[in-house]
Amino acid sequence: MRIAILHYHLRAGGVSRIIDLAVKALLESGHEVAVIAGSLPHQKSLLAPQCVGLVLGLNYSSHCSDIGELGREIDALARSMLGGAPDIWHLHNPTLGKNPALSMLAGRWADEGRAMVFQLHDFAEQGRPTNYRALREAAASVGVTLGEFLYPMHPRVRYAVLTSADAALLAAAGLKPGAVVLPNPVQTLPMEAPFQASVIGAQEYLVYPTRAIARKNLGEVLLWSSVMKPGQKLVVTMAPEEPSSRAEHDLWEEFAKRHDLPVVFDSVTRFGRPLGDFIAGSRAAITTSIREGFGMAYLEPWLLNTAVVGRDLPKVTSDFRLKGLSFDWLYPSIPVSLLAKERREHLLITRKTEIENALAYGINPVEEVSLLDGDAYKEIVDFGHLPSILQRRVLERCLSESFFPVSAADLHIDLAVSHTSSMNQSLTENFGLESYVRRLEKLYSSTLSVDENLAQESTYLDPMAVLAEFLKIR
Repeated sequence: MRIAILHYHLRAGGVSRIIDLAVKALLESGHEVAVIAGSLPHQKSLLAPQCVGLVLGLNYSSHCSDIGELGREIDALARSMLGGAPDIWHLHNPTLGKNPALSMLAGRWADEGRAMVFQLHDFAEQGRPTNYRALREAAASVGVTLGEFLYPMHPRVRYAVLTSADAALLAAAGLKPGAVVLPNPVQTLPMEAPFQASVIGAQEYLVYPTRAIARKNLGEVLLWSSVMKPGQKLVVTMAPEEPSSRAEHDLWEEFAKRHDLPVVFDSVTRFGRPLGDFIAGSRAAITTSIREGFGMAYLEPWLLNTAVVGRDLPKVTSDFRLKGLSFDWLYPSIPVSLLAKERREHLLITRKTEIENALAYGINPVEEVSLLDGDAYKEIVDFGHLPSILQRRVLERCLSESFFPVSAADLHIDLAVSHTSSMNQSLTENFGLESYVRRLEKLYSSTLSVDENLAQESTYLDPMAVLAEFLKIR
C-alpha cells in the first residue's frame, strides 16, 4: 500500500511522536510511506530522510494560500516519493485550524473522492478560539463558509479519534459514519538511570510527569504535596514554554516556596535528565489533569514499573478499563466548601470566562439573570475546577487551619503499586505498536473498500453543531 501522511510540521511533540511510531510500524509491515510536512523532522525523530518531503505551505499559518497550488505541490512530491499516486492520504489534525489552507484542501480532496483518513488529535472547538477564528476569517476571505469544507462526510473519508468520548461527540454533532477510536501506541520513555531521591534531600518522591500547563491542574498536585509524609517530596518535571502559561506556573512556584511545600520545580531542565529518569526513580506518578486528549499520563509510567495515582477522568480512563486496565484507586474529585466571598468570586469569574469564551468563538452570549439572584452559586465545588486564584486561597486555608478537604487524604499508592505487573502486561498487549499498526491497516482497508467510481458528492457537518457539542450550547 502506498501511504502519504500529511502534517503541519515535524517538530518535537505528541503528534510527531505518533507519526514516527506509525511510520516505523508501517514500513516494517511492508508498506511504502511518504511523510509530507511544513518542516523537517526534529533531531530525535525516528524518520529516515528518504521518507520525508518538505512543503513549506503546510506549516502553521493563519492565512489562506493558493489551495490549488498547494495541492499540486503535495501531489507531485507524493508521486515522486512513492513512485505513483498514493492509495490513501492520512491527514493529522486537518480540522484544527493551524493552517486553513490544509483544511480547505482536505475538503476539496473529499469532493474529488480521494481515499483519506482524518486523524483528529485536537479540536479547534475545544479551547482554541484563535484557531477557530483563523478558519472563519480564511473562509470569509475566499467567499465560503466553514460548512462548505471543514468536516466533509464522504464514503471515502474516515475519521479517527483518540477516545470514545470524542467519537460520541462527533456522532452527536451528526457525523456519519461514526469516527473510529484509534488509541495512541504506548512505548517506554527513554531513560538513562533512575533519578535518586537523595539528590533532592528526600527518602522518596512522587513525580508529576507532565508540562505544568493550566489543564494539568498544578494547584491540585500542590494540595497533595501539603499532606506528604516527612521524607517525601514532589517532583514537577517540566515548566510551560508559552509565556502566559509560564507566568501562572511561576506564581505556583513562588507560592510553594513561600509556604515551604516539599516541591522541586522544572526538574528536567534543572538536572538535565530525561523525563523517564524521574518516572523510573519515583514512588509513583501522579496526575491531576482536568482535561486530556488521549491520556498518555495514565499509561506511560507503568512501562517503567511506576504506578499511576491521582484524579480520574472517566471520559479517558473508561476506554482503558475496557482493555482490562484497572484504575479503581483514582479519585473522581476533591470537593471543597467555599466561603461566601469565595462563592461570589467563583461565580463572577466563571460567568466572565463563559462570556469571553462564547465571544471568542463568535457567539453572542444570552443575557442571564442577575448574578446575585437566588442559589446561583454552589457552596461545595470541585477543587480541580476552581480558577487558580481561588485554588491558592483555599490551599492557604488548608495550610493555616491544618485541614485537608478530602476526608481520607490517601492516594492509595500501595494498592496502585500492587497492580504494576498486570498493568504492564495489559499495556503491552493492547497499546503496543503491533496492535496499533493492525488497527491502522484495518482503517485504511475500510476506507479503500469504497469503490472510487461509486464516489458521491460530499456532505458536511454543520460546524455550529460541532461547536455546540464542545461548548455545550443549548
